[in-house]
Formats: sequence, structure tokens, C-alpha cells
Amino acid sequence: MRVIRLILAALAAVLFTAPPAAAAEPRPFTSDFTIEASFAPMPVPGVFAVTTSGAGHASHLGKVTVSSSETLDFVSSPGTVTLDDGRLVMTAANGDQLYWSYEGTGSAPDENGESALAGTFVITGGTGRFSDAAGDGSLHGTGNAVTGMASLTYHGSISY
Repeated sequence: MRVIRLILAALAAVLFTAPPAAAAEPRPFTSDFTIEASFAPMPVPGVFAVTTSGAGHASHLGKVTVSSSETLDFVSSPGTVTLDDGRLVMTAANGDQLYWSYEGTGSAPDENGESALAGTFVITGGTGRFSDAAGDGSLHGTGNAVTGMASLTYHGSISY
């Protein structure tokens, strides 16, 4: 009788134990948004701490607002703008957030202040359904050093 109880207990443990969670499969991710930047000079001439805010659309989130911070360096690499230490927060209409880091380069501003921008991003987590989000991809767009306006597109993958 004791052996039968042990077998039944073992069988119940197998049947009623939840399977381990499967890793989320990466899915395509795209985002387009427009931001407005504020530039604060840093101690090194030609280097700026930049904060931005804006709005747009992202797959998996819908309509979003975005805010970011980065360092823009117009002098270290002549003819090129360097984007370093980029951190972005994207917020969906329901309040869920997606976090990522990014870096990149751009052409030197033309006579109107326009630069072509390109770089890479890494999704580093979030809140709500994006609390375990991961992913990466590329970014491209244009920015204007005179007006502070930029339009950016992000393409890559996301899992959550």
C-alpha cells in the first residue's frame, strides 16, 4: 500500500507541476518617431548633453511617447557627429514602458543644420508586459542641430 501511495504521489507531482516557461521568440520590431532636443554644453567645447521628448508609433506598443538622453560630440571625429551613452524610454498608451540603449554617428551638419544619423540599439527591459524585454537592431534618421528636431526609425527584433 505504501508503494502505491508513493507512485501516486510521484505521478501527481509530474501531472500538476507547471512546465518551465519557454523563452520568448524574437519578433520583428519597428518604431518611427519625431523628437525635439535640448542641448546643454559640457565642459569640452563642441560636446553636448542632450535630452529629448517626442511621440510616434511602435510595433507591439502602438502610439508612444519617447524621452531620451545622450551625449552628442561634434569635435572628436572631424566631419562626423558621435552619439554616445544614449538611453531611451518608450511609453505605450497603457503605461507599459520599453527601455533601450543606443549609439551611433551622423554626418556633420550642413548649412541648414541637417545631419543624417545611423546607429544601433539594444533593448534592455521595461515595465508591464515588457519587464523581460530584450532585442536589438539599427536606427537611422535625420536631425537638425539648429532646430533640435529629429525624425528616427528603428528596425530590429524584440522578445518579451
